[in-house]
Amino acid sequence: MKKHLFPLLLLIGYLFILIKVLVFKDVALIRIGELRLNFGGTQEGPPNLIPFKSILPYLLGEKGFLIAFINLLGNIVALVPMGFLVPNIFSNFNRKQVVVLAVASGLVVESTQFFLEIGIFDIDDVILNGLGVIIGFGIFNLYTGFSKPIKKVATGLSFTILVTIFSLYVITPYELIHLPFGLDPTINEQKQINTPIGAVNNYCCDLCNGTGGTGVITAIGKNYFTLERRDGKREIIKLTTQTTIKNSAGPATNADLKVGDRVTLVIDDTETASLVLVCGIIDKPSVLLK
Repeated sequence: MKKHLFPLLLLIGYLFILIKVLVFKDVALIRIGELRLNFGGTQEGPPNLIPFKSILPYLLGEKGFLIAFINLLGNIVALVPMGFLVPNIFSNFNRKQVVVLAVASGLVVESTQFFLEIGIFDIDDVILNGLGVIIGFGIFNLYTGFSKPIKKVATGLSFTILVTIFSLYVITPYELIHLPFGLDPTINEQKQINTPIGAVNNYCCDLCNGTGGTGVITAIGKNYFTLERRDGKREIIKLTTQTTIKNSAGPATNADLKVGDRVTLVIDDTETASLVLVCGIIDKPSVLLK
């Protein structure tokens, strides 16, 4: 029982982080220099049931190789601990069982996102997640062949990494995290910025709450604009005199919309917008949010 207790505790902590990050996408905006990567917020669009439909564009570099690398590797690495920890808890875990675990893990993550309406069901994510579980099982097989001293070092290192991630990400608020590559908090209209005397406030309100919006404006007409959604599809969004438009400065008009603006929309069945929120830009922080 004691032999399996430690990996069980690790698994519980890992599942907590996995649900928070991969299922509910509760992730802060990651900043690497001028590059900002947003994995949080909800996503919209039809489910993808065709294998490799979304993987191939990444592999072909259509969305940029850095973005492809982060998306593909992230979906794989996220489930590697699952394939490593579960066999540590359950003895005689075989290859057939790990395949079942791989498929089930990916399906549970994607199905949960779909039914809670916080993400798009993508069979390619199931494939990548499952691959991560299988890789984790392969690492477990290598681990079982190590000598006891090496196992102790590997176990201690794993525990240190998990505790560090847990305390930085789960316990510590985003506002207090300052890493070399940058980790910016999600900013919304309700948060107040307390700027000390003499400090420069570089924050801009993000009406999209760090989600990156529904899509980006690619063209603007007199009473409409073209929106490229997150899933790559384009649609014409109609504007009327009843449409409410807001940006970080407050109420806005059609003339304030620009090509390249990321927006969050509320539309009806005729694709007429009743509300358009222009996402703000989160700049480099100079003060802590309270």
